[in-house]
Amino acid sequence: MAEVINDWQFVEAVMAARTLEEVAQVNRRAMRAMGFNHGAYVLKRPVPAPRADTPAQDALVFFHDLPPAWARTRYESLRSSAGEQADARVQHVRAGMPATAWSWLGQVSHTRADIGQRARGLLRSAGEHGLKAGLTVPLWTPGIDWAFMTLTTDATADLRELRATLAPMNYFASCLHSTVRRLQGDAKVPVLSARQREVLHWVAVGKSTWEISEILHISERTVYFHLVGAARKLDTQGRTATCARALALGLLTP
Repeated sequence: MAEVINDWQFVEAVMAARTLEEVAQVNRRAMRAMGFNHGAYVLKRPVPAPRADTPAQDALVFFHDLPPAWARTRYESLRSSAGEQADARVQHVRAGMPATAWSWLGQVSHTRADIGQRARGLLRSAGEHGLKAGLTVPLWTPGIDWAFMTLTTDATADLRELRATLAPMNYFASCLHSTVRRLQGDAKVPVLSARQREVLHWVAVGKSTWEISEILHISERTVYFHLVGAARKLDTQGRTATCARALALGLLTP
């Protein structure tokens, strides 16, 4: 696997994207830099019943550079209710599980035992298409049914190597997802206070709560208070998702 990304180039590029095609292009560059061969992003959103004078909206937002046969078999099926209910990746997302590493040998980290068991057939099929291992990153924002990003590699099946990429790719995927939502016109921009922006800026560059309190000369409790307030305004959970959404909405400067 390649060295872990340690700068903002891909985060900045994906946040600046003006079309879904630009987002997909940045995603391809980012995953190559991390040592992955293929990847996909898929979002399922509720759509209103079509009117007689308007075309029906597609419930799926989907882009990928996967082997075509795999994409047809394992992603197009997600358009149906039966397909998504039977899919271990969707179950993993809906169960509120974190980003996970997996291999075609049936190994899955950070998921429920029943979901891991159900995923074995999917993983064997992935291996048959040359997708030996990878990451799956669940993504959440209001107003969607579910979303996730998957990155795959044929270079290793060792989960220990893949785990080093979980954190940076989780953050990148959160930024990408927020940008997709913005491009769809689904993102409402809240107003953060100056202090909330300051705290999120230091979180985004990797500072701990204690370090931020020392930098801003405030208590750790006050830092936490501003993080909670920003998350509430952005309708997110966790520091990573809150920073990613604020960056994608242009509320922070990387």
